[in-house]
Amino acid sequence: MLLNDAEINPIAASILADHRHLFPTTYPDIPLNLAMLKDALQKAGLQPEKEDIPEIMQQVELALAALVPLNWNNYGTIAILLNQQHPGEDLLAITENRIIELTNALPNFSDDTGPQEDVIDSIIYTWISLTDDEANLTEDDAWV
Repeated sequence: MLLNDAEINPIAASILADHRHLFPTTYPDIPLNLAMLKDALQKAGLQPEKEDIPEIMQQVELALAALVPLNWNNYGTIAILLNQQHPGEDLLAITENRIIELTNALPNFSDDTGPQEDVIDSIIYTWISLTDDEANLTEDDAWV
């Protein structure tokens, strides 16, 4: 059972409504778990096959990432959104300023403070890991 955006978005909104106390989170990733997903699917009257759950979980996580208030601590979620919204970026040539610009442009990003340097590094390394499971980077490859 593949779900479309019209089905996924209400599920994500339901999870956010039921678990608003978890957001904004201090964790790098969205705190979505199987119990949350199961409850939201039941509320929506959906009973997907067991083998469809991992893909639905990814779809809901992405939809939820676009809804919840984000801050610099959420580097994993930021990387997921940037990967989705800017697939053509040259990640080996991207600058810190470009990462900051793209992150600040996310509609649900609400952190007025500047990022710490290690956060920018975490965003770029996570983003790279999302684009290629085998990036084959060597010691000679450097992020400028």
